[in-house]
Amino acid sequence: MATSATGLLHAPSRKRRAVAGGLAAITATAGLFGVATSASAGNPPSGPGNIEVFPDRDMIAIEGYTAQAGQTATLTVTRGGQTVGTATGVVDDTGFREWNHDSASCFTGVTPDLRAGDEVSLSFSGSPLVDGMRVGSAAITQVTASDPAEGNVNSVTFSGSYGADVNLDRFAVEVVNPAMRDEGAIGERAIGWSPNEVPDEVPTGYTVSGTAANGEFSVTFDDLSPSDQQLVFEGQAVALSWMAEATTVEAQLGLTLAEYGLASGGAPGCPPGPDGAEPPVGEYSTVWNADGTAATVTWASAAPVAGGAPVTGYSVTAIDQATQRQEGYRVGASTTQVVLDGLTGGALYTIEVRSMVGSEIGAPFALAGTIAPPNEDGSGDTTAPVVTTTPELTGTTAVVTSSLTLAADEGTLYYTTDGSPVTTVEGGNVPSATATLYTAPIPVTTADTTVNYVAIDAAGNATHGSGVVSPAPAAPAVAPTGLAITGTAGAGPDPAAPQGRVDLAWNPVPDATGYRVRVFLRTDATATDAATVVLQPDRDVVVTGTTAQVTGLPKSADGQRYVFRVQSRTPAATAYSTLSAGVNHRVVGDDVAIGLAQFRTGDEFRISGSGTVPGATITVHRTNAAGTGPVATPLAGYPTGVVGAIEAPENVGAWEITVDPAPATAPAEIWIKSSEGSVSGPFPVEVR
Repeated sequence: MATSATGLLHAPSRKRRAVAGGLAAITATAGLFGVATSASAGNPPSGPGNIEVFPDRDMIAIEGYTAQAGQTATLTVTRGGQTVGTATGVVDDTGFREWNHDSASCFTGVTPDLRAGDEVSLSFSGSPLVDGMRVGSAAITQVTASDPAEGNVNSVTFSGSYGADVNLDRFAVEVVNPAMRDEGAIGERAIGWSPNEVPDEVPTGYTVSGTAANGEFSVTFDDLSPSDQQLVFEGQAVALSWMAEATTVEAQLGLTLAEYGLASGGAPGCPPGPDGAEPPVGEYSTVWNADGTAATVTWASAAPVAGGAPVTGYSVTAIDQATQRQEGYRVGASTTQVVLDGLTGGALYTIEVRSMVGSEIGAPFALAGTIAPPNEDGSGDTTAPVVTTTPELTGTTAVVTSSLTLAADEGTLYYTTDGSPVTTVEGGNVPSATATLYTAPIPVTTADTTVNYVAIDAAGNATHGSGVVSPAPAAPAVAPTGLAITGTAGAGPDPAAPQGRVDLAWNPVPDATGYRVRVFLRTDATATDAATVVLQPDRDVVVTGTTAQVTGLPKSADGQRYVFRVQSRTPAATAYSTLSAGVNHRVVGDDVAIGLAQFRTGDEFRISGSGTVPGATITVHRTNAAGTGPVATPLAGYPTGVVGAIEAPENVGAWEITVDPAPATAPAEIWIKSSEGSVSGPFPVEVR
């Protein structure tokens, strides 16, 4: 029996992984297989420098560009001739640079949703070299594993697809898990398979086989011990395809690394992907009339976020800084100028131009060439904005915080987090190319991050500031509290395809990045024997939130019940916490309901409803003395009902019980029990 990655073993948390020491931590395939020289398609890098794309986490890295060390690299991603992402960054001394790994290596404005077929172009500030590559289509789509068994008989299979762009001489599947090197029989941090290559050495602790044809591939690592099967299952699975081989060094030029199960979008501190991007910003200018009662506001149409929704209009307002009263208009996407009239002469206004995408309104546009209204005495505005930070910065001494909030009493805020200047000249009022418009608290994810900021008002006055921040250490992983069952469903009519379901919820753990629900089977054979509790690892569920569903549960046998417990994981620890307190549940075979309980005095008593298992027997019961459920014995003289065939669209079967003639007195309420274990009630009796 094979089970998918969500059901059999402990499913690993698929988060972003740090790339320590360049890309060697991930691109281990070149050491696993020999390389074959063949003609390339498209535009691969010329070597020895290489471009490597991680489409599942929208990350791009370059390495080997030692001749361009210290130069600014410019990265452009296009799709169908349209630019969908740009980025810049200085190449380090080893020729390495990456984008969308952390807040110091972001794309500009929006993180592109990297896809197969995207064209990546790379140029440098001090070199005529231009390299490029095309993102490959090979990807893993499913991970399955055999049921764990004793002995070296266990397997894990990785399946996926590839397009016509993939040459099988330049394709491999790899599983990386450093624990495989230190635990079990494998002895290697990475294992892999390539369709047209023979490994240099015979694998230890496993065998591997695979097929790749007609756009589909499947790779199976077999003959594993149960513990090694778990390590392979928990490893990072990667489909690798590359455009060419380097002739002077061992490298896979134009390499695409499709990592199974990783999340896309912006890395922490980086812009979001197109779907979550803020409406775009631009520049505006303002010209006031002689008495300051009207302002002509002009702006350039805001370019839509690459891959995102188009701009649908603009909001233009004048805000009286003394009274906070606003005057303004909302205009269509084709309008680029508005006259704000009816303003108070001599009052000081803040002008805000914002783009709109549907109902979403963006951040204020940046000022470009504004002419501010004169002060009451005819002089120009020379008062600089007042900026406050939360928490308060203390110069070069790092302040511990999870985020930094900037606030100015007027003007627009910009900042940098890579230590670069925030304006083009020291103490100036023109934002630098690396400056970011402040629209929300700045996440702090890297220790000793230098934040430079500036507030620029409508008259061009600027207030500069700087400080160092560091994130607080992650909280330890602790057992969650408050675990409770929030919903259930019966196992259904087919024992071969059980449908039992238990919904769970618990309280969040500070800094938790994931949770694992563990399922145990509890067996109480007799009243005097101690309970036997057995872990069911194939039913583990791994989630990032504080709710989970455990599905596919068979009906509980007599004397058995399921026990559910949950663990947390935080960045402070690689292992899960201790187990929470458990909650018990007995999965019944069906779900039943009462729809009618009508007592006609002196005539008949009709009771009807529905059930999910055809043939189940329904009995009627009174409420017990405690008022908490039905009594064990059915009502005397009442016939039984039988659930009929399942009917669409409700997917239930009907049942009916008629007591004729009706008993002398009617019960106030009733319960029903099913022979499959389900109970429903109390249900009020209608007396006529």
